[in-house]
Amino acid sequence: MRYAHGVLVGAILSGVIFLGAMIIKIARHGADAVLLAALWNVYVIWFVISVGLVVAPPLVVYFVRRQVFREFFIYEAGSLGIFTPIWLILFTDLSGTSFTFLFTQDTVSALVGFGPGGAIIGIDISNVLLIPLLAASAILGVFLLRPSFIRKYGAAGEMPELAALKESTEDSDDELGSEMPGVEAPKASADTVASLRDLLVELDTPEPVINLVLNSGIATTTDFVGTSPEQLASIAGMDKRAAESLLIAAQKKLWFSDI
Repeated sequence: MRYAHGVLVGAILSGVIFLGAMIIKIARHGADAVLLAALWNVYVIWFVISVGLVVAPPLVVYFVRRQVFREFFIYEAGSLGIFTPIWLILFTDLSGTSFTFLFTQDTVSALVGFGPGGAIIGIDISNVLLIPLLAASAILGVFLLRPSFIRKYGAAGEMPELAALKESTEDSDDELGSEMPGVEAPKASADTVASLRDLLVELDTPEPVINLVLNSGIATTTDFVGTSPEQLASIAGMDKRAAESLLIAAQKKLWFSDI
């Protein structure tokens, strides 16, 4: 769910931006000179608002919940990269201009910039430049939204609930060492992570949930089945009842599979 919500942010933002631009473009059809000048001013304002719509969410996350800023930024940048070409092509077609126009003609006054003397002017985009830009945008979006990329570069510090989980795990390890000398708790390794992933895949666990579990620091099947439903629900962004069902299924698989 967390992965889907992250991707949805950029998808909605880019959709809103191009929807507003499409409405302004449709209003220009058949407009006289005075109305065209007014609509240009509206477009300039919408262009500035669009920049704000893209920049504001990461800034808010940075100041409110800094530990997930990098992950949120990757989600937004990646989904903007994928959905910008899609919305641009779709809304161009809906505005009354065939989307093939984007690939055969220059797009007039697509961007807003400053001209001589500081005057606000429209900047054209050549189709020769637009085509590789759209392709690069989509490729970059797919690259950023790979779960492995998010897992490697999105994490920045531990959430409080995960820190508490790790602390409780360390306490239980100390108790085990004192009560059963010579018996060590399972050590995390590449093999234990692979084993845990195999278990979750076998239980038909969605890939985003698997990634969130592994990213949280849970690296062995023992750690996983020892997690409470509340902790798992918080880690994986899932319903408590669903988390409880998954834990029960994992416990049955581990404890009774050989019977």
